[in-house]
Amino acid sequence: MLMTEVGNAVGELRRSVVDRTEPELSLFMTGVVSVRLPDDLIGLKPSAVSADELSTSSIVVTDLSGQLLDGVLAPAAGGDAHAYVYRNVPEVRGIVNIRSTLALAWAGRGESIPRLPGMAHGFEGPTPVGPAVSSTGEAIGRGIVDTLLASGSPAVLMRGQGLFTTGPNPGEAVRLAAQLEQTMRTVHIARHLGTAEPLDPHATDWLRNRGTQ
Repeated sequence: MLMTEVGNAVGELRRSVVDRTEPELSLFMTGVVSVRLPDDLIGLKPSAVSADELSTSSIVVTDLSGQLLDGVLAPAAGGDAHAYVYRNVPEVRGIVNIRSTLALAWAGRGESIPRLPGMAHGFEGPTPVGPAVSSTGEAIGRGIVDTLLASGSPAVLMRGQGLFTTGPNPGEAVRLAAQLEQTMRTVHIARHLGTAEPLDPHATDWLRNRGTQ
């Protein structure tokens, strides 16, 4: 039963990532993708394996404390932070951590990601910045959880760690990560051209409602 669930999770992870365009695929080479499995288990992308190379045999399985239960490869760094989020926010079923140049640079500046016209992410405010955490593991996870719960956002920028996105499944977390990455790139370009104006709430509501019709 466990390997069946892992196999299903791997299939979902592969579909979520491989369906992205090539530039977006490169974002997941050094990032981490995970999925919450039944029986309080976590399927985690292993270290040094790109997301499009994931297979049932390569995926790492841990418990909610981050303890390795199955897998021949080392868990990706940051697995303890994912485990902390899963323990404390049960509705989260998928997490993505992007460590692209843009995500790390944006997080390093300590600036939230604004919304732009045509790029509403399904959240009422900008993507917030979490606290600076010098240690790893649970301290990072605690910073993620505290920021998510305080803001109501499904995503957070953690200084030194990049962008974390969450979702009811890995596919949604991947989609949001790619969308926010595109927003950061767009704002970066816009600032070279002039001033990037944030999207007002009424326009955001209209875009969201249009997308559901």
